[in-house]
Amino acid sequence: MRLNFSNGLVFSLGLLFAGMMGLVACSEELPPVIMTAEEKPLLDTFYVGSVPSVAVKKVLLFDVTGVRCNNCPKAAVLAKSLESSNSGRVAVVALYPKTPMSLTFPWAGFDTMSTTESDQIATAMGGITSLPLGAVDQVAYNGSKLLNTSDWGAAVTAQLAKTSPINITLKSTWKSADGKARVEIKAVANTALTANYKWVVAITESKVKSKQSDQDAPGGVVDDYDHEHALRGVVGSTLGSDINTAAVSAGYVREKHFYVVPKTKWNAANCDVVVWVYNVDTKEVVQVEKVALK
Repeated sequence: MRLNFSNGLVFSLGLLFAGMMGLVACSEELPPVIMTAEEKPLLDTFYVGSVPSVAVKKVLLFDVTGVRCNNCPKAAVLAKSLESSNSGRVAVVALYPKTPMSLTFPWAGFDTMSTTESDQIATAMGGITSLPLGAVDQVAYNGSKLLNTSDWGAAVTAQLAKTSPINITLKSTWKSADGKARVEIKAVANTALTANYKWVVAITESKVKSKQSDQDAPGGVVDDYDHEHALRGVVGSTLGSDINTAAVSAGYVREKHFYVVPKTKWNAANCDVVVWVYNVDTKEVVQVEKVALK
């Protein structure tokens, strides 16, 4: 299709174009426009959405251990075996408490594995008089929440048979330029909740080389022992953050986004974010999820 212009209009446009060319010739070239993706805003909210299908129940296994405990490496092997043999349905967190000091006192010149958070979590489940010990979903088995290794397998099996009222979605996006991770957590009630629940956000690290007593090693110690699933810290309180504080309907959603900046001595590539949800009254862990930090 041909567009017809009057002579007057063409002349006017010509003058305008010539004027614009004159302006460009007398000024600096404008820089190009750079378009960048805007970062999603951080969230801390709750709302009611659609009701999801019930997610598969996963189990939290605490391996309560110490760097001077010569039987603890065998317990670590058992924990790793339970994790690998249950199709990703078991998440292990190794707790290095500060007591009893005869089994937990740091070796001079080596990474200090003990943390205050580990001590708080382990102590809350009972007195720690010997190691190794374990706990499965913070529930009592054979009358105790802190279990000997002989009970770990049966306790895990019992918890795997249960269902969870809450689904967890967990995502971590590493920001290389900033040296930090953006973590996004969403907890969704797949049924009506009458009890109150909290979530705990933990950072664990594997392949941490530090000295460890080991009865099977020459001389009884290993200077470059690989510590796996070691609790390095908790985001916020070891008591966790509220998911709900009153009865809520199915489809209730609690969502939160935040940044995690690894401490200097951590290797972010070997760190995981582990989130577990527990019943405030019974302290039972009803669901757990894990994702690589980086």
